Amino acid sequence: MEALPETSRIRQVYPADLFPNGHYAPLLHGRVRYWIIGPEEGTKVVLIHGISTPAVTWTTIAPYLAERGFRVLVYDLYGKGYSEAPHTTYDANLFVTQLALLLQYVRWDAAHIVGFSMGGGIAGALSASLPHLVAGKTVFISSAGLIERTPSKPVPTNRVALKQFLELRDLQGSALPGYKRSLQSCFDHGPIRGLRSSFEKLADISVGPERKKLQVLIIHGTDDEIVPYEEATKIKATIPHAELVTVEGAYHDVVFRDEHWRIVAEALDRFLK
Repeated sequence: MEALPETSRIRQVYPADLFPNGHYAPLLHGRVRYWIIGPEEGTKVVLIHGISTPAVTWTTIAPYLAERGFRVLVYDLYGKGYSEAPHTTYDANLFVTQLALLLQYVRWDAAHIVGFSMGGGIAGALSASLPHLVAGKTVFISSAGLIERTPSKPVPTNRVALKQFLELRDLQGSALPGYKRSLQSCFDHGPIRGLRSSFEKLADISVGPERKKLQVLIIHGTDDEIVPYEEATKIKATIPHAELVTVEGAYHDVVFRDEHWRIVAEALDRFLK
């Protein structure tokens, strides 16, 4: 996206300075766009977006958490937004490696990890395989990871919030080389399914420098049309000590829809403190 004119529609919908303090990290599989906002002394939190929409997913929640005193890292996954789209398999290993190297690049020893949709699968895989990078808490929002079938792809809808993000998805498909390839690879190989063993480890795992038992929060809307609510109950059954916050009437776009995002943000603020 960086090479496209600033006047292009995609950069109007998703400007590079959507969040302040944007930078690129030259990592193993390509450059990664990231932003860090909030006070330097704040509790460190990473927000991981989902399968099709990049870091713009966190337009409301990231600034909210920063204003509440958190030090927030948001970034574009490989193949999305301003990050590069390497010619490789887009599986859990790729995305876990991406985040691990990004944390090393920004010199964060550990952070609380929050994942939305496919980002939840990444959060679970990282927490299980590299627990020393988790400061103590992992959050799954509308999370994939235990899905036994391919989740539904977004379809046109009259809901205004989702329309805006569908436009960005479509613009990425037409304007970004590698986006469609990376998206298909995510559906075929990505951390949306097959992570039961990773999630099972989270039921009794110690994380962070102090080796504390991992705390887990699950947030899910009852009317999620892409990752059904039953996926949240499956995660809860797999990690019995996890807290489950049910958002009544919420769809998959719970993190940015006007009626529901604040419920999510307040739950994060309470849990991550």
